[in-house]
This record gives sequence, structure tokens and C-alpha cells, in this order.
Amino acid sequence: MIAEKELIIGCQKQDSKIQNLVYKAYAPKVFGICKRYMRDRERAEEMVMNTFLTVFQKTNQFKNQGSFEGWILKIAVNACLMELRKKTNFENEYPIENLKSSVENNVIDHLYENDIEKMLAVLPEGARIIFNLYVMEGYKHSEIAKKLSISEGTSKSQLNYAKEKLKKIVTHFNQKL
Repeated sequence: MIAEKELIIGCQKQDSKIQNLVYKAYAPKVFGICKRYMRDRERAEEMVMNTFLTVFQKTNQFKNQGSFEGWILKIAVNACLMELRKKTNFENEYPIENLKSSVENNVIDHLYENDIEKMLAVLPEGARIIFNLYVMEGYKHSEIAKKLSISEGTSKSQLNYAKEKLKKIVTHFNQKL
């Protein structure tokens, strides 16, 4: 495997062989992220392409702060968010006071990644996006609000709605075991 620094230099020089290596090395992880955000495989694949187009066009902007992989994955999240922001109404708030406590963490241990993806696909788009950003990517509500141009309250209520919906699905799933 070529060193990360050589991959970056190759991309900056628009070397198609190096770009192909970068794509092959990081596409599976990028696709995994895109699949979590987009409802269907086709849209996820489109976001993978958009991600790598951006990576190859903007490699000169990579500042060596963190890993190249982390930079690419952040571009993937942002590509998905830009696409989803065009079509998603986050303002369908779910009142926090109508929701119960959070999901028990140990229940999730019994689930496979494929099961989790199927459960996330059931969530309304806004709730799924915010769940991904908060739980999977580690963003704070203030950061999510800024990224999506929504209030922190909307972010919190969407997250709580997602957790409650997932809790019901997980409870149903466990009853079948």
C-alpha cells in the first residue's frame, strides 16, 4: 500500500492511477456512510461519486490536520447533508415532553449491522439524518443545528423521536428472539 502522503500528492497532481487507488481504498467506508444517510442504494452510490469528485477537485485544500481518510469521510457526510437539505423538512418537530427516555444501550449489542441499517431506513428522513449525525458521527446538537440550519430544539426532538421509534422496533425485534 502506498503511503498516505503519496496518495495526497498523487491526487493533487490529478494522477488518475493514484485517484483510482484512493477510490478503491476508501470507497467501501464512504459507501457505508452514504448508505446510512440516503434511503436507497442508488442515491448512496451517487453520493459516493459526488464525494470522490469533491475529494479529487479539492485535495489541495487538505491541511494535514487529521487523517486523509477522516477528511474524505467528512466530505461524504457533507455531500449527503447537502443533498438531503434540499429535500428534507426538519421543522416537523416531535415535542420532547411527549417522548420517553432513551434507548437502552445493551439492546443494540444484539443487533447486526444489517439489522441496524434496516431499522434506520424506517425512520423519517429528518430523524434518520439527525440520529446519524448525533449517534454515529458524534456531532453535538449545536453543530447539527448549524449544519442543517435548524434550531437545537428541532435537533433534540428529532433525535428523541428517532430513539423512541428505534426503541419500539428493537423491542419488537427482541420479542421475536
